[in-house]
Amino acid sequence: MYLCDIHSHTKLSPCSSAELSDTARAAIDAGLQEFCVTDHCDLLGVHGESCAQFDWPAAKEQYHTVKADLGDQITLRLGLELGSAPFDPDTARAVLAQGGDELDFVLGSLHNWIGIEGGLDFYYSDYHDNPSLARQAVENALDHTWALVAECPDCYDSLAHIVYPLRYIHRDGIELSLADYEERVRVIFTQVAKTDHAMEVNVCRGRDLDCWIPLLRWFKECGGELVTVGADAHRAGDVAKGIPEALHLVKAAGFDCITTFVGRKPVLHKL
Repeated sequence: MYLCDIHSHTKLSPCSSAELSDTARAAIDAGLQEFCVTDHCDLLGVHGESCAQFDWPAAKEQYHTVKADLGDQITLRLGLELGSAPFDPDTARAVLAQGGDELDFVLGSLHNWIGIEGGLDFYYSDYHDNPSLARQAVENALDHTWALVAECPDCYDSLAHIVYPLRYIHRDGIELSLADYEERVRVIFTQVAKTDHAMEVNVCRGRDLDCWIPLLRWFKECGGELVTVGADAHRAGDVAKGIPEALHLVKAAGFDCITTFVGRKPVLHKL
């Protein structure tokens, strides 16, 4: 089984203070064969402020320094988690262009309300005793996930954590599932599949596993073939957490391979 974790963060993400040297060595210690750093570039900040830049010079410097230091101990890739591309597609494309030929992989994510609720990160909304707001959050996320996959396919390689708002809805005690939106999710998955993009199984440091079982089955039924896995680590101690379990889920759902990316092109590895 090909052990890889291609969603991770370092001090270049506002929510992390990790050094890439530490997370990459943790990946080696965990027995990974491939590891990708995907620092955040969110076009909407956590409080809804517009953000239009990513520190590519710093990202490339740390990547090349660590890659040279590690040699052939692990395959290290340079990626990006690009958030809210449908909010400002032109800026999204400009940011990606600055990555140049060194950019291997782009996760397309939606962390924020778009157009309402002040553009807040879904994390900061209070869903306690407010199932209506919770449903609105999921619907807003699905609306803009559709915009990402249908209108901005060049702005992502793998669709990141489609379950993201549900993490905080469940945190606040509201029972809601993507099963309530199966038809809409299947339409999104069909678009992802027919444009030869991937779906990410994001295990959130080993916390989210069971929720992916039906989603993987839907994706497979919608024609999906490319699946990526990521622990979404923000510190070295969380690198690779839940990855072996995620790979077993992918295989159980009927997929023969796990996918990584080189130069934004998919590479398949037998499970």
